[in-house]
Amino acid sequence: MKLEFLGTGSGGFRGGRRHTSCVFADGLLFDCGAGATGRLHDRHQFDRVDGVLISHLHTDHVAGLLDLLLHTVLTHRTRPLTILSPPGLGPILRAVTAAGGTVKDPGSCYDLRLIESDRPEVTIGGWTVRGIALDHTVPNLGYLARRDGLSILYTGDTREPSGVHEVTADYLIHESTFSEADRALAHDFGHSTAAQAATAALASKARRLFLTHLGDAVGLEADVAREARGTFPDSVVVNDGDAFDL
Repeated sequence: MKLEFLGTGSGGFRGGRRHTSCVFADGLLFDCGAGATGRLHDRHQFDRVDGVLISHLHTDHVAGLLDLLLHTVLTHRTRPLTILSPPGLGPILRAVTAAGGTVKDPGSCYDLRLIESDRPEVTIGGWTVRGIALDHTVPNLGYLARRDGLSILYTGDTREPSGVHEVTADYLIHESTFSEADRALAHDFGHSTAAQAATAALASKARRLFLTHLGDAVGLEADVAREARGTFPDSVVVNDGDAFDL
C-alpha cells in the first residue's frame, strides 16, 4: 500500500512551493485541495478514487472537489463514489450542479453517495472509515481508516489537544501549520505546532508521524522537523509528490 501526498501546504501558500491539502491512499482521497484532479491524473490514480474524505469546508481542503466531480462526468465514470463530510457540503454541491458547473449531475451518471455527519462510519472498498470530531474554528473531522490490519489517522486541521489522543493508529498524518515560536497563533487560528503533533503521535501509539499542512513562514520546514523529532523521532516533514510504502 502506498501513501501519496498530493498537496502539503496550508491556505496561506501563494505559488508553487506547496499545493493545498490532499493525500491519496489506495482508493481513499483525504481532502481535495485545488488542483488535486490534475495531480491524480498525472499519477494515473484518478480512476482509482473510491472515496473522498473531506475534513472541513475551508477552501484549501475542498476547492478541488468540484473539478474532481466534473472530471468524473467527462471521463464517463460508472463506478460508485462516496464522499464524506461534516454537514454543509450538500448545499454547495447542489448549487454548483444546478448552475451547470459539472456539465450534468454526476449522480445521474453513477452511484454518488454523499454522507454528511458529525461522526460518520462507513465501508469504502476494503476500508472501514470512521470520522472523529476534532477542534478547529469550524466543524472538522479527522478520519481513521482501517484495512488488512493497518490503520491511518488523518487530522485535517486541529487545535491540540484533540480527539487524536483518544485514538490508536499505525500511521498519523497530522497538520503542522506552525512551529512552537507561534504556539499562541496556532491556538487562535485552530491549528497545531510540530511539537503538539508529535505529542499526539505518542498518545496514538503511531509507528510514524507525517507532518503536513505547513504554513509559509521562512525556515518553517527545518523548525518543524527539529521540534517533532525531539519528541517523536520517526517524524517526516512531507513535500508535494512524496510517496511512502506502508
